[in-house]
Amino acid sequence: MRHFPVSVLQGIVIHGRGIGKLVGIPTANLNVVNESDLPEAGVYISKVMLDSNVYYGITHIGTRPTIDNDRDLSVETHILNFNKEIYGNTMEIQLYRKIRSTLKFDNLSLLLEQIRLDCLASSEFWGIKPVSLHLYMDIKTHTVKVDNQQLSLSKKEFDILYMLYSNPEVAFTKEQIYEAVWHEASNGYCHAVENTIYQIRKKIKVYSVQHDFIKTVVGYGYRIQLK
Repeated sequence: MRHFPVSVLQGIVIHGRGIGKLVGIPTANLNVVNESDLPEAGVYISKVMLDSNVYYGITHIGTRPTIDNDRDLSVETHILNFNKEIYGNTMEIQLYRKIRSTLKFDNLSLLLEQIRLDCLASSEFWGIKPVSLHLYMDIKTHTVKVDNQQLSLSKKEFDILYMLYSNPEVAFTKEQIYEAVWHEASNGYCHAVENTIYQIRKKIKVYSVQHDFIKTVVGYGYRIQLK
């Protein structure tokens, strides 16, 4: 099926408040000069044109009631399978379908859960499917299976593994993982990440000795290898 955008926005990527990284969903904030060009507030499935490349994601337009009481509108896009600094770059956002209105959540964990579902909706819209036959994660039920055997993980273990699983082409630093899962600045403290990754690997090996899904990127952090 061929899809057509309902709105197209262009602008420069500017610094936001850095809240996105504290829920594991970093966003690119677009500087829109004329707010009258914006469609109605809400969360949209989007396509992103950046540096002659095409990416997919979700775009939030409106205020941020969970984060603050600021009434200023913002345009924030989370790009799927992407982890690069793009401040100052020109970006085009094509909005395709509004999937929900702006909501206020009681805490960042609930906001993260909803954004994960938003990302899943975008992946399904664009036909992006999991690429592993050996590892399966369902964000709706918090189910994890390794070679069809159900794996029991703690909340932190699940959050770290899902962060990697849902971004199969991306390496994350230990600091990024800590801030995303513990919802606070790392301040150079990453032992919790290392210990939690160790526990995940230990549990996975019970069912799949030949598949070491989590790869260490020496001097940087971790990524997942699903194929």
